[in-house]
Amino acid sequence: MKKLIYLNAIILSSIFAQGVVTQLEKGSINYSEQLINAVGIGFVPSNAVNAGQARRMALRIAKQDAMRQLIEIVNGVTLTSETTMSGAMVDDIISTKVQGFIRGARPVGQPKYLSDTSVEMEYSVPMAGITDIVLPPVTVPVAPQSGNNPPAAAAQPTTPAAGGVTGIIIDARGLNARPAMAPRILDQNGSPIYGPGKYSRKYAVENGVAGYSKTLEAAQKDQRVMGNPLVVKGVATSGTNKTDITISNADVSKIDMANRNYKVLNNCRVLILID
Repeated sequence: MKKLIYLNAIILSSIFAQGVVTQLEKGSINYSEQLINAVGIGFVPSNAVNAGQARRMALRIAKQDAMRQLIEIVNGVTLTSETTMSGAMVDDIISTKVQGFIRGARPVGQPKYLSDTSVEMEYSVPMAGITDIVLPPVTVPVAPQSGNNPPAAAAQPTTPAAGGVTGIIIDARGLNARPAMAPRILDQNGSPIYGPGKYSRKYAVENGVAGYSKTLEAAQKDQRVMGNPLVVKGVATSGTNKTDITISNADVSKIDMANRNYKVLNNCRVLILID
């Protein structure tokens, strides 16, 4: 039994290691799973009249603390090569919408009752909701549905036929590239081949503009590109935050062909490998 538990721990540790996660003191930004988590701590108030009330009050305080932590963490999320969420939230409308979205965060697991009588609670929000708030409204439209076929219930692009390109993997390892919510892919002239205006807003909100992984093996199994992804090598990073990836002009033509035939860019089937 102990051996089985040990093996499971190794497997989970390996999976986590392959994901791109920014671990923080009181939370994390998981760019691979497109989730932002925060941990709140609630202490038992001195004016609690009984154990039941003390627990409820501590849980409420823990949630309030987690909400504050989530706002702080979201502020630090890298949005583009030049902007973090704190820059975007200077706009009062965006700030109000993001804070409202965070208030709807969901609890992760069960409360942890600590030895000092405090309570620890973890809450999570999907990046999709934040992307929906900050992403420009005009991007490549989703291809219209044909004839009698009803629209899909969710933004999940269909897999190309056997032999077709199912996605693009950009290998940016060794370039000190960093993850972002809205990275761009550039040609060697600095022109974007992938970025706002190059993908469907619907797919970007549902699935994220791009996925991230640390190993090619994990990337090839990712639902975003799984099947027959085209793998190209990044040659440089761009922007203050080093989130935009430059590829060779020779690879640009390969990606352009794959997109014209299989809509991989339009459908946000892009995954970036980073260290």
